[in-house]
Order: sequence, then structure tokens, then C-alpha cells
Amino acid sequence: MMKNYQKSGVTLLLLLLAMGYSLAQNYSVSGTVKDSRTGDGMAGVNVVVKGTSQGTITNINGAFTLNVPTSPATLQVSFIGYRTAEVQVSTSVTNVNVVLEEDVTSLEEVVISGLATTVKRTNLANAVVSVDGKELMGTTNPQTLDYALYGKMTGVNMNSNSGAPGGGVNVNFRGITTLGAGASQPLYIIDGVYMNNSAIRNGRSEANQAGAGSNTSNQDDAANRLADLNPDDVERVEVLKGPSAAAIYGTRANAGVVIITTKKGKQGKTKVSFSQDLGFAKAQNLNFYEPWNEDKVVYYQTEYLGNVAAIPAEVAALNQAIAEGRNLDLEKEMYGETAFLTNTQINVTGGNEKTSFFVSGGLQDEDGIIKHTGFKRYSIRANIDHTVSDRIKLGINTNYVKTDNQRGFTGNQNNTGGSLGYAIAYTRSYRNLKPDANGNYPDNPDFNDNPFAIRDLAENNQFINRFITAGNLSIGILQKPNYDLKFILNGGVDYMGANTKVYMPEILQHQRALPNPGDVIYGNQNDLNSNIQGFLVFNAT
Repeated sequence: MMKNYQKSGVTLLLLLLAMGYSLAQNYSVSGTVKDSRTGDGMAGVNVVVKGTSQGTITNINGAFTLNVPTSPATLQVSFIGYRTAEVQVSTSVTNVNVVLEEDVTSLEEVVISGLATTVKRTNLANAVVSVDGKELMGTTNPQTLDYALYGKMTGVNMNSNSGAPGGGVNVNFRGITTLGAGASQPLYIIDGVYMNNSAIRNGRSEANQAGAGSNTSNQDDAANRLADLNPDDVERVEVLKGPSAAAIYGTRANAGVVIITTKKGKQGKTKVSFSQDLGFAKAQNLNFYEPWNEDKVVYYQTEYLGNVAAIPAEVAALNQAIAEGRNLDLEKEMYGETAFLTNTQINVTGGNEKTSFFVSGGLQDEDGIIKHTGFKRYSIRANIDHTVSDRIKLGINTNYVKTDNQRGFTGNQNNTGGSLGYAIAYTRSYRNLKPDANGNYPDNPDFNDNPFAIRDLAENNQFINRFITAGNLSIGILQKPNYDLKFILNGGVDYMGANTKVYMPEILQHQRALPNPGDVIYGNQNDLNSNIQGFLVFNAT
């Protein structure tokens, strides 16, 4: 009996100790939360014990009281637009004062609104989509700037015009949809210069009769000239949509505005950076072209052509091709190249309290997955900013770009040869189409041209020389403690010189069938855009 009593006493003692421990740990913490800018208390701030669901919110004066279950503990203090703060509390630290700072990655972020000055996102009246340089480039190096933007902007629909190297992407803001290539392209502005992003007609659709009348220009398979810009030089991209864009830039901005800001120099020691990217490209999601067999030959000759008599000869040709190892998957033969990709970039940046500079050079060389196609871009840029005095600042951004684009023939065609995809679709896999020892290409009995001859002998090239120069000048007219008045002048020029060549040799099968065999179209286009604008900007605190 005594033994049982002693056990009960021990149990009661343990319960009392546990309760005492629990009471000792469950303590009250109070404090205030203030704004770092104004020093005022912040109402509605969330205060939570980290790792638990136990929390509270501050009152109108920024004060709070919270029961905390453990010692020590961490309080998480958070509010929309501000950085989350963490403070340590314990039974010996039960009163805390927390100061929250604005989140510089969101509301404190400075964005370009399309006017003469930048605006903090907290004061921005319109929705602006922003993409910074790091997010733009990501972990892989995009071929062109429009491809770099792909999938990074909400409310923007982007569709590739072509799979050719140097591509071309049609950009439409949601709600702006129009049939016809380029009809609803946004206005592009780079460092204040209104940029020409028109696709260059090269006459390809006339050489291979891809269309007729007014439709031919839409089937040239051309690239937008945003491809001339080096994505490595871009610091930030802002997108203005809807009425806010049209209110600033007028009717030309009905389809939206894309504002591109390139990198600037930073005060400090001169820094040199060099990068070299190497890669490979392979075709994905091929259409699974199926090489022919005897059953397919018999079925096709019987059901589609109604020419049973030709079956023995076709089967013999098939067996000979199999024996010689040339019953080919024509799709892989045409689109199965392993493309080698290189991108070389060198940047030099630095400056002092008066002058800062950013100088870059880039070379991008990308082969296509089809032989004799590719894209090369040579780029040189110099951005210089100089402070003349306390009141006068000026800057100049200049960029020279040269691109060489071999696009090949992969688009639509109707009446004649001139498209690799069309020729392959109608060609049997066992046809002997490769050139002989003398370089002569056999005729294609299944279609009006030999796709290997088109690939190796025909040309569809674009050569671009481009200068984009932007300048800006800021003059302080009035500078007072609570307000200032500035005159800002900016603008620039965009010159593009384009030379194109489309060449169909007279020895091609479909050309020999024409009254005048051989087709060559040379194109030359020179565009000069310039703009200048002045603003009086009044800032008050």
C-alpha cells in the first residue's frame, strides 16, 4: 500500500513540474512596428511566431501583444511592399521595436513609364511589365532579343514566324490581334530611339511562287529586325500596354510599347569581363518520316496511282536502295544536322564621379539544323555618361551591328520547287537524289525538284548593317530643397542598311522547266528613323 502511494506522489510531482515548465515557456511579448521612412507606426502588420501558426496584427498605432510558446523564439514581421523582418525574443526579452523598410525589389523599384523620368513603382499609376537583364538571359544564351523575351512577360502573346536561324517572333499584346504579319507589332524604343522592327522583304516568295498577289509579301519567311540587338547589352525591358501607351506615344502605340534600356557604366575601378558560351542544337519533335517498304510501294501504286504495271520496277529500285544503304529517313537527312553554337562577349565598364562608361563587343555564330543555314551577329556598343556640372548631365549610347543570316528555303510553296519540306513530303525514301562524283544532282521523279539540290545550291541570304545612336541631355533650371525643375532633351537615330539575295540556279529541276531558267533577286533597303523630344520636369517633395 505504501509502495503505491509513493508512485502516486512521484507522478503528481512530474505533472506539477511539466505544468510549471509550460507556464514558464508561455510568455507575453509586446512591441511596436514603424515605417523606416516616416517613423510612424504601421497598422495591420502581421506578426507571427516563426514555425507556428500563432500570430497577431498591429493596431492603428503599430502596437501588438502576442503570447509566445517557446523561449527563445523568432518573430516574423511582414507587410505588403516591405521587407520581412525577423526579431529574437525570449523570457528575458519581451518588448521589441521593429522598423520595416520598403522592398526595393518591388515597390521601391524604379521603372520607366515612357515619360522623361523614371518612376517608383509605388507611385506608378499604370501596370508595367518589367524584365531585368539577369532574368532576360537566364541560364542559356538566347539567339535574339525577341526569343529572350519569350515566356517572360504576362499578357503578351509571342509566336515564331519561322524556324530559320535568326528567326523572327511576332509579338502581340493580349487584346491586340490582327490577321497579317506585323500588323499589330508594338512600338520598340531603345534608349529613347524609336526602333525600326519591320521585316525585310527579300522576294523569296516570288522566286518559289509561294503565293500570289498581295499574299506573297507575307510568305517571304523574313525575320524581324529586333534580331539585330545583342541581348547581352540589355539592362532592362519595360512593357506598356493599353491606354497608358497610346496616351504617351499616340496611335503608333495602339499595339503597345516595349522600352529597352541598355547597360550603363558604374563608378569605380575599371572592370573587364569575358564570357564564352559553346553549345549544340538538334531538331526536336520531328514528324517521324517513315522510309518506304515493299508493302507501302504495292499499296501506293495500286490504290493511289492505279499503276500496277510499275510495281516490279519500283520494288526493284527499293531493294537496290536497301542493298546500297540509301533507303533514307529524308526528314532526318534534311533536318538532322547537329548545329554548333558559339557566343563570345567582352564588356569593359568603370568610371569616376564625373564620367562613367560601358563598352562591349559581341560575336554570335550559330549554325542551323539544315546544312548551309546559319546566323552571325557582330556587335559593338559604347555607352558614356558625363556630368558637366551640378546642373548639366549628358549621355550618349551608340551601337553598331552587322548580321549575316542564311535562312534557306523552309516555308510555303505552291506551283514550283523551292521548299525543302514540300519536296520531302512527296518524295519516296529510296530515290537516289545525292550528287554524283561530278556534283550533278539527279532529277526527282516524284516531285518537281530535288530537295538536296535546293539545299546545297539555292541561296536565301540577308546582310544587315545597323547604327543606333541615342543622346540625352538634362539641365537643372531650378534646384530648391523641396522642389526642382529640369529640362530634359533626348532622341537619336536608327539607320539600317539591308542587302538580300535570293538565288535559284538554272540547273535546278524546276528551273529547267521554265521558259527562262534561273532566278536571282537582289534587294537593297535603307531606312533612317530619327526622333527628338524635349520635356520640362517638375519634381516636388
